[in-house]
Amino acid sequence: MERVQGAASRPRVILLCSPCLGHLIPILELARRLVADHGLAATILFTAATPSPSEEYLAVAAAVPEGVDLVALHDESDMAALPPSASVRDRIAHAAARSHPRVVQAARSLAPLAALVADANVTAALAVAAELGVPLYVFFTSPWTVLSLLLHVPELDAAVAGEHTDAAEPIRLPGCVPIAAADLPSPMLAGRSSAAYARFLHGASAFRKADGFLVNTFRDLEPAVLGGVDGLRLPVHAVGPLMLTRPATVARDQKCLRWLDQQPRGSVVYVSFGSGGTLTWQQTAELALGLEMSGHRFIWVAKRPNEDPLGCGALFGSQAGADAALDFLPEGFLERMTSVGLVAESWAPQTAILSHQSIGCFITHCGWNSVLESILNGVPLIAWPMYAEQRVNAAMLEQQVGVATRVKLEEGGLVCKEEVARVIKHVMETVEGETLRKMACELKDKALHALSAEGSSTQAIAQIANLWKSGS
Repeated sequence: MERVQGAASRPRVILLCSPCLGHLIPILELARRLVADHGLAATILFTAATPSPSEEYLAVAAAVPEGVDLVALHDESDMAALPPSASVRDRIAHAAARSHPRVVQAARSLAPLAALVADANVTAALAVAAELGVPLYVFFTSPWTVLSLLLHVPELDAAVAGEHTDAAEPIRLPGCVPIAAADLPSPMLAGRSSAAYARFLHGASAFRKADGFLVNTFRDLEPAVLGGVDGLRLPVHAVGPLMLTRPATVARDQKCLRWLDQQPRGSVVYVSFGSGGTLTWQQTAELALGLEMSGHRFIWVAKRPNEDPLGCGALFGSQAGADAALDFLPEGFLERMTSVGLVAESWAPQTAILSHQSIGCFITHCGWNSVLESILNGVPLIAWPMYAEQRVNAAMLEQQVGVATRVKLEEGGLVCKEEVARVIKHVMETVEGETLRKMACELKDKALHALSAEGSSTQAIAQIANLWKSGS
């Protein structure tokens, strides 16, 4: 592990990151700010859940800010006990459990420690923090609305007699969008007798034992964050939107940007389902044909189809070159779209794409990183949620924030080609779409203000950094 000059004498924060690549991105930026702006030392311990690093992980790791140590807690034997068919949740839980002794060993070598920050697996992190004798703070990489729901889950569980999916009325939390049963996070849609739900409930209870929360949101986006949760005297700090200031790059980035440079202002639909999202073969074909039917220019980050029922078949990244052939697209599609669209294989420079003047809207799975990047660039959204908390995010962005319109699903969950074309035309061609664009631009200004020197999020990070430096 490389150490920064003088870092040994500074209070150090350890940031424990789960195997999800989407969590590593904002954690890197949080660590950078703690080091560069507040004189703390920071080490990120990344819990790996695959035998070898993905192309995306390596690209993000190459963008680690100066002064931040990134250590992958990786051992190929960790995954040997799992069958190839193991679920995403099982892989994450297994990786966290196996990494515990390595986390403690690494942390003891990095004293003095000011705090332990964990992004997801709070149950394991509580045990580590107790063993080390340091406070545990949760860095929640999703919106406050989802954290508020999570903190209310134990009481919701006690109050509900049947399944959460059968609830006739939405869940109403103070200051948050009403959450319909169909929009609940994936574990709450599982049966209450299932192992997945039991893990979720146990984890929700563990969140209440943390010493405080840092949430990747900002006050103007979610004013309810200021109120915290009734009955829980835990500090909540809105510190976002935190995204990489040194975007990860790969060799084919310039192809995307050169193509965008040739397109008219606001004319391109950007399509990406994040680092982890995957579509089935049928849905991939419907999306392709819908893009063609819309008649609009597009740039599509396409992944090889995967029949994973949750739509997160690439959650831990993909291997280099896996989708280069693009042989999964409908016959003749690439030839017909030569002058209209660009298909990128698996990975594209999303930050640079969303900031490009040719982008008119963003079809997204509503992963929170993608949402915040879109907000920071004033780009309206077409919400196509897939897994985890993304349906909650989509409901909030459409009903409460007013920067998104949501795709409509057919029975069985398919988005047909006609719906793809309809929703693109709605955002790109109608007065309602122009209103979405105006709201997105206004929210961009508020996000940038939150990150300014006197902004609410900058001040929140300063407050928590000073607390850690004082040893409180």
